[in-house]
Amino acid sequence: MTPSEPAAPVEIRSVQAGGLRWRLLLQHQHQQQQRAGSEPRPLLLLLHGTGSSLQSWQACLPGLLPHFSLLVPDLPGHGGSSAFPDREASLPRMAQALAALLAELDLQPQWVAGHSAGAAVMVQLSLDGHLPQARGLLAVNGALQPLPGVMGVLAPAVAKLAARSDWLPNWVTRHAGQPRALKNLIASTGSRLHESGVQHYRSLLAQPEHVRGVLDMLASWRLENLQARLPELRTPLWLAAGLADRTVAPVQSLELARRLPMASFHPLQGLGHLAHEEAPERVIELLVAMRDADRD
Repeated sequence: MTPSEPAAPVEIRSVQAGGLRWRLLLQHQHQQQQRAGSEPRPLLLLLHGTGSSLQSWQACLPGLLPHFSLLVPDLPGHGGSSAFPDREASLPRMAQALAALLAELDLQPQWVAGHSAGAAVMVQLSLDGHLPQARGLLAVNGALQPLPGVMGVLAPAVAKLAARSDWLPNWVTRHAGQPRALKNLIASTGSRLHESGVQHYRSLLAQPEHVRGVLDMLASWRLENLQARLPELRTPLWLAAGLADRTVAPVQSLELARRLPMASFHPLQGLGHLAHEEAPERVIELLVAMRDADRD
């Protein structure tokens, strides 16, 4: 693709796949749409974390469009995507649903990036054989290990009780989006966001169905099996960790990189858990570097 060649338009679409209604951003040129002599841009799948939406990648898109085609969905129960009817949003089921979406769209990403819990979905997709053409995976503050000790047992149980509540999601929408509460919530991640980023989360917290979808995911989330299977991963895994992250300790990524033969550690100095929103240029650089390293 030459600098003067226009990219295909970015679309926000609604798609039915795997029994769910998905909201997604898609910018893709099929081979027959490529200009003669131009190089096809590889497809990059971007997965957001728990409690967020596709909009969390918004600041990265302008810098990624010259290098990649893009597929950015809302995960089930998040943003504009519907929840599982029985509210069971386990990690394997989330990956299976995404595999159904890829099949419906007839797309296979060559590169995948996942933030936080989105990184767990990404790795589960790969381990389950749903990313046969993937050349590299980027975890941004990836939540790939269970919570330590008693918290690993209590947190899902508490979330399950909360998810069954008829009143809690509405209570959250009334209180969590208040300026001071939201400011404290974002600060607790170690990140500092511009007002547009804060507004993104304020908008999500104003939606009771989104809050309920987040609780569904937390209630069903188990990472023990994923952790046991990590040594099976055969696709290069880049572990980017914001060194100011207060949500997922960066040392987890460092330890995984030392333990897994296909993994490498990439520290992000001064950035917190929402590193891709704080400094999108840093994550863009990593994705382009990962693509270029595969060419060498």
